[in-house]
Amino acid sequence: MWYLNEERRLLQKTFRSYAQKRVRPLALEMEDNDASSREALLEMGKLGMFTMPVAESCGGTGPDYISWGLLLEELGKESATFGFLALLRQVFNGPMSAACSEEQIRKYVIPAVNGEILMGLAGNEPAGGNDLMEYQTKAVRDGDDWIINGGKVLVTQADEVDVFMVIALTRDQIDFTTMQGLDIFFVPTSDPGFSVGHIEHKVGLNGSRTGSVYFDNCRVSESDRIPNPWGILMGFGPELSGYAALALGGAETMIAKTADYLKNRIQMGRSLWDTHQAARHDLAKLQMEVYNFRNALYGHLANRNCGIHDSLEAGALKAATGPLMEKVASECMLLMGGTGVIHETGIERYYRDAKALQIACFSDKTFVDTVAGSL
Repeated sequence: MWYLNEERRLLQKTFRSYAQKRVRPLALEMEDNDASSREALLEMGKLGMFTMPVAESCGGTGPDYISWGLLLEELGKESATFGFLALLRQVFNGPMSAACSEEQIRKYVIPAVNGEILMGLAGNEPAGGNDLMEYQTKAVRDGDDWIINGGKVLVTQADEVDVFMVIALTRDQIDFTTMQGLDIFFVPTSDPGFSVGHIEHKVGLNGSRTGSVYFDNCRVSESDRIPNPWGILMGFGPELSGYAALALGGAETMIAKTADYLKNRIQMGRSLWDTHQAARHDLAKLQMEVYNFRNALYGHLANRNCGIHDSLEAGALKAATGPLMEKVASECMLLMGGTGVIHETGIERYYRDAKALQIACFSDKTFVDTVAGSL
């Protein structure tokens, strides 16, 4: 591939080996038991896989978005859920250099990059959606501290994270020019006022353990208030093009599984691959869509390496993620016949994960766009 040099080929080989040996055995356990991925995610951090594309000042290796895409692609081949959770590490860690104080970087960001802690975001609320003024979670100043009360819903890894970034109102009105009145605080889950509520059962992305969290007089210091919440909220946007790498990996796996099935399914002494030209054509058309998607993705990531941040392009890739993955999964299930709907083949899992990813992509985009549109 045009975007691969010798160093990236070695990285790709390393990422592929890790995904096959570590993530593949975990994928069905996460799916069947909604099992935690915490240990494996922390392990990735310790192996240095969360340093891309985090700034060097935050413990990262600096921006190499192509290598970052290769990592997510290989993880996506084995598990969309695990790849999604790994992506969130970069989404949360990436914008921090422009948003956090030096103390916060040392206390929270660098440990998160190094796999010592897991960081998460508590943003969604039962009311309000993307209308931030309807949020009920509030932080009130108390001397040198802040007291946080409220609750959040649909929080990813609600019962697995060590430190949450919590969005809270600090004024009765938000000034959307300066963002005063909307703040983000680091809240350790060890705080006595923090609690976890119900863990949801979802149609896809099982193992991400989505649930509710509550804050009952959580006391945090002023030093735990992020000084530039705008840097966090807007920093999320560009990183979310990583969803496309997950879809690319998943689509590649499904096409490979389907081709293998057609070549090995024998009827009347010949394989379906040999006897059903239409099936080969259908698979070839899917493969061409994946080729085009791959070039669009890595072209975008190459531009980002050169400092070109095309938010429209990133949004287009992100919007195409779920539909591409769902289309490939649906057609591969049909081509594999009854085998395609069997749980162990993994095709139906990718189909359900695609629908969950579509919703995740949409909700992330609308949140960021709502804040941006208010400025």
